[in-house]
Amino acid sequence: MIDGSKDNIATITSANNSGLTINKSNLSTGTHSITATKTADATSTLNTTSLGFSLTNNDGDPVNLAEGVHNIDVIQASDVAKKTSGAVSISDAFGNDLTLAATATVGTISTGNVGTADATNVGTYSFSLQYWDVNEGTTAAHNISVNVEVGDTAVTVAQKIHNAINQISELAGKVTASATAAGPINIHTVNEGAQFAIKTSNFQTTGPTADLFTIASTDARGVSDNQLDVTITTANGAAINNTITLTAQSYSSLSALVTELDTQLDTAFGKEAGGSTQSDIDAVIVDSNKIQLRLADEGSDYSIKMGTLGSASGYLEHYLGLTEDTIANTGTDAKISFDGYINTISSIQYGATSTVTLANKAAGESGRGTINMTIANALQGVNVGSALLDVTAAKFDVRLDGGPATAVSAGVDATVFNADRSESVNVRYALDSLGGTETINNVDRSLVFQIGANVGQTSRIGLRSMSATSLGKNLVGNMFTSLANIDVTTVQGAQDAQAVIDAAINEVSTTRGTLGSFQKNTLDSNLRNLRIAAQNLTASESQIRDTDMAAEMSEFTKNQILVQAGTSMLAQANQVPQIILSLFR
Repeated sequence: MIDGSKDNIATITSANNSGLTINKSNLSTGTHSITATKTADATSTLNTTSLGFSLTNNDGDPVNLAEGVHNIDVIQASDVAKKTSGAVSISDAFGNDLTLAATATVGTISTGNVGTADATNVGTYSFSLQYWDVNEGTTAAHNISVNVEVGDTAVTVAQKIHNAINQISELAGKVTASATAAGPINIHTVNEGAQFAIKTSNFQTTGPTADLFTIASTDARGVSDNQLDVTITTANGAAINNTITLTAQSYSSLSALVTELDTQLDTAFGKEAGGSTQSDIDAVIVDSNKIQLRLADEGSDYSIKMGTLGSASGYLEHYLGLTEDTIANTGTDAKISFDGYINTISSIQYGATSTVTLANKAAGESGRGTINMTIANALQGVNVGSALLDVTAAKFDVRLDGGPATAVSAGVDATVFNADRSESVNVRYALDSLGGTETINNVDRSLVFQIGANVGQTSRIGLRSMSATSLGKNLVGNMFTSLANIDVTTVQGAQDAQAVIDAAINEVSTTRGTLGSFQKNTLDSNLRNLRIAAQNLTASESQIRDTDMAAEMSEFTKNQILVQAGTSMLAQANQVPQIILSLFR
């Protein structure tokens, strides 16, 4: 009964270039034709453009998208490639500005020329020493004291100062002293660069008459070199490497340093294409005390990579805390979910309009739908948020056997009737259909029931196949052709399988409802009518069968006597005028 052998089956015998699917046939056995004329293309609207993209050509040219609302969710915003420095201290703890030069130097405080100690200048020499490291802060003022003896030279005294400094853990390995034979004595940071500074104060001596050396109350900061090595990949070119040279001078503010760096980046790498005033790479201040190098173009197609000019501490990259990159820092791709499928946009060029195609399935999967989006430029990029795409499918005028036109939307089930509405067929046209004429061969094996007393009073019902291979078929955009071949071993498979199972349940429920409706409204209704007619006939027959014949005959006799008496009286009454008339004769 439910293997499909008792169904009304319509088969498309033409090439089916119109993408026609027949869901249910109520056609007579024989050949039929159905023609679809396209009256409108598919269109769509987007409820917002605040996320950084809009529909191309006003409607995005939707392809193979079902009519209705589709979800477009940006789950990851686009961004530029960037490289951020550490915290930058333009001034050291002692108020010195940042100084850049062609050659890095240590922070140095020098004495005057020093000869050889004699009886007039021997004694104890002492002073206070502080040290500043941009990463560690400033030490306390530590007392450095040395005993100068007869015959000590500048080199000897410098060694004694060095030894005294090494006795203090906060200063050991960070500050030292050195000298040539004739002086001066130089107290200086061990490492080169602007991230180191020293300060001296409170110089004293117990020498009897003269000082061998003096140390002023002063401070000194190291100098960093003025170059950076940068490689960038932008829309203008791939892997462009340049050494950026900043002007050798002192900088009293972070903004002054960033302005100089930005100027030199422009000189080295130029501007974006198309006459834009935007640089390929910019320097900006972030978090109030950090420098960030950032590209103009967004997405992982573009990158920035910091090289190194040397490992010594005096290079500018080390002062800024810009570490060398072994792998380039790429921009962030925009990730857009379209009906649950993730699309990745890896290239958004600054100041240029680009078109991207969003799909709701992977390339090659059946039922893949697409929409075209325009991204105006990278000023805004693509931002996190949700949008709704409202699609109106293509429209057709469909005629069955030359009958009246029925408006049908692509991808939507519709019933089309012939001219006298005696036959119909439920159809669906593919979302990418262009219309056309198809030939249908129909074989009606429906069950026929005699529901009336007269010829032609019949009703028929077709019973579709309920096998797994016949359920859950023809789902738009589904990877499975029926319930029989679902596979839940992948995420997409599980999602599509759920849709097939839901469709199969709906089809079973619909078939049960059809059978129930036919039984109740057609068969049971006629059965009730027949039962009522039979009951009425039985009641009439019983009433006749149960008649009281004696009473009926008495009533009949009475009525006969009354009729005969009435007739007699009329006869007698008729005699009187006859007698009178005879007198006149």
